[in-house]
Amino acid sequence: MRKLPIYILLDTSESMVGEPIQAVEQGLVTLLSALRKDPYALEMAHLSVITFGTAAKQAVPLTELSQFQTPKLILGSGTSLGAALELLEKRIAAEVTKSTAEVKGDYKPLVFLMTDGEPTDRWESAADRMMKNRSLQLVAIGCGQDTNLNTLRRITELVICGTEANQETLTKFFKWVSASVATASQSVDKTGESRITLEKFPQDDAIKVVDETTSQPKIEPNRFVFLHNKCVKNKKFYLQKFAKSGSKTGGFLGLGGKEVYKGAGTFPLDDFEQPGADGGISVSTDVLGEGNPCPYCGNEGWAMCSCGKTHCTPAVKQGQTITLTCPWCNTTDTYASSNFSVGGGGG
Repeated sequence: MRKLPIYILLDTSESMVGEPIQAVEQGLVTLLSALRKDPYALEMAHLSVITFGTAAKQAVPLTELSQFQTPKLILGSGTSLGAALELLEKRIAAEVTKSTAEVKGDYKPLVFLMTDGEPTDRWESAADRMMKNRSLQLVAIGCGQDTNLNTLRRITELVICGTEANQETLTKFFKWVSASVATASQSVDKTGESRITLEKFPQDDAIKVVDETTSQPKIEPNRFVFLHNKCVKNKKFYLQKFAKSGSKTGGFLGLGGKEVYKGAGTFPLDDFEQPGADGGISVSTDVLGEGNPCPYCGNEGWAMCSCGKTHCTPAVKQGQTITLTCPWCNTTDTYASSNFSVGGGGG
């Protein structure tokens, strides 16, 4: 039996933390449930998931639907889109059977790429190869106001964009993906056409199909800063998110000063891919306004150990000190109130 390979490439950068990544995880469950109810898809479709955050990984190899297990998605720093496209090429070469003079191979792979931000690695060469590759059909799905449509249009002519990376938008995307896989399974079974038929996308005010007339919305650079913290009491990891507040500090009457960031949530995570040497934006703590407390112990402050890692701490008044044991390296040291550079990561 010729199989219909389906590859889903998912952005797992730290900017997806919270509602977006939860919606993606639920979307995969819904997708699998819907496809297993469709006799054409159940017979022909094989599904793979590739994630890209700190690095690109194949979370699930190409697997028939009856055996597919929904993967746990692990967030990381960065958006390694170029690495994901290169990995896709390698996995297709290894997992998809090509046609020969004697035997018909698998159907053309159908690829769904979902991202909420700009790449943080070198992606251009891989993107250009994707655009020229006629042996697969790729749909790029951009979620949220940080999506660079020009980047996605360099990868494929089939681009869909939603204004927000939220539960409602991502649910619509996954419903369309499941319907498209079902439609594609029926079309190749009945006609064997090289061009895969997809479900017509239902557009609304929040979601649109991108074409040559669609303008690129202005992207606000470095909208978020992330702290990779551990709780000083139980040593568990959490991600602390800060967002630009629209105001500035320093300079004359605030003019020409630094952007101020305010707390946008703290998120406990069981697993997280730590960033490499090439981090994202770093800022001084003097531009971080009111944050959010540690989700484990409620501490409202955070400190940096001599090992370079940050963790939560009780509030320390100016001129006072506190002795703490770093949950990262187990070094006990004395801390005082001061400003220092934090951040890194990105995506």
